[in-house]
Amino acid sequence: MVVFIGVKMTSRGWVSLDKVKQKAQAGQIAPLVWPPALAPQSDSLCHTIKLNLAQVDKAMEEGIPVDQQRRCITRTAMDEYETAKVRHAAQRTLRAAHDAEQAQIEKTVEQQISAGTITLQNLMQARAGKTTMISTALLPAAHMPIKAMPKPPAQMFLPMSYQSGNLSLKAFVTPNPGDGKKLPLMVWLTGGDSNSLDDFWTEGAAANDQSASAFRKAGMAMLFPTLRGGNDNPGQREYFWGEVQDVAAAILEATQLPYVDPTRIYLGGHSTGATLALLTATAGLPVQGVFAFGPVDEISGYDWPVKWSLVSADEKRMRSPMYWTHAIKSPTWIIEGSRRPSNITSLDNLCAARKSEQVHCVSVQGADHFSVLQPITRKIASQLVMGQPVQLQRDEKL
Repeated sequence: MVVFIGVKMTSRGWVSLDKVKQKAQAGQIAPLVWPPALAPQSDSLCHTIKLNLAQVDKAMEEGIPVDQQRRCITRTAMDEYETAKVRHAAQRTLRAAHDAEQAQIEKTVEQQISAGTITLQNLMQARAGKTTMISTALLPAAHMPIKAMPKPPAQMFLPMSYQSGNLSLKAFVTPNPGDGKKLPLMVWLTGGDSNSLDDFWTEGAAANDQSASAFRKAGMAMLFPTLRGGNDNPGQREYFWGEVQDVAAAILEATQLPYVDPTRIYLGGHSTGATLALLTATAGLPVQGVFAFGPVDEISGYDWPVKWSLVSADEKRMRSPMYWTHAIKSPTWIIEGSRRPSNITSLDNLCAARKSEQVHCVSVQGADHFSVLQPITRKIASQLVMGQPVQLQRDEKL
């Protein structure tokens, strides 16, 4: 009797285990077969048979839309995908050819430098005697309406005039605290339309705070210049040509302020402002540090109202920081978030180019082009006001 019950219980146990195995196998996702089998030619909509879940996931990874009703890749979607593949392959080929050509140029230049047959110039030396022809390449949208100067709270910023060549331009600067102390100064160039200012003093959210207020809150003086053609300033926007001269002129004017320590002047900027800050640094201007958040390496990457095909290669080169970082004499940090959206590729290119030993590259893990600003400006500001060396890692973590 005991033996019979035991056998019966064992039998039930095996039956139950088989059902569990069958249920588990039924719930398993089918293995990936890629590319999927083709639909019959008589099917005018679908290019493939009905996809399993693994194939749907794979199609999404490849960027191929899946028809939701039939759960297949349509013939139209497949044609578009194949066309895009050909286009991307052609772009990669062109890019590889460009990179190979650039590498050969760099190799030749390095050999000539080593042989002493050429001497590297800084940006202003290279531009000497040249004038920009950008006006011939401007699109109608470049002619912007006059925008009134902003009116920040007087206890935070006061207007300041400065002279750049024959242009009388305006800036905004921290008021004199009246305590007889000399303050370190941060000259900050805003992103977007760097020639103009609107509300530059109001803090944004942590994910996008472009005010650079960390420096002001840490006890530094700040200067925000407007540039030629910006707001109601005279002059024509020159898109990183004359603006370099404007920034330099604003900095030199700031050294005359009685409450600014001329030995502790720094230059910083975000996005387009960072590109302009880098170009100013390559011109050889003596500042104690430069902080460029998210610049580009090549200026033609900007989607501006300029028909870049009408601008000479020489002019574009003299607007692009990557060709001039060898001339930087001040400690300079190129900083960008590693997460999209960001100009992280430009950072990598700038750091791979020939550069001065004063240039430091910082990729901030977990941050993007905008969220990188608030935490890193706070960190830099605290170090600057304490007179400490700036400590940022190549792969900085928030």
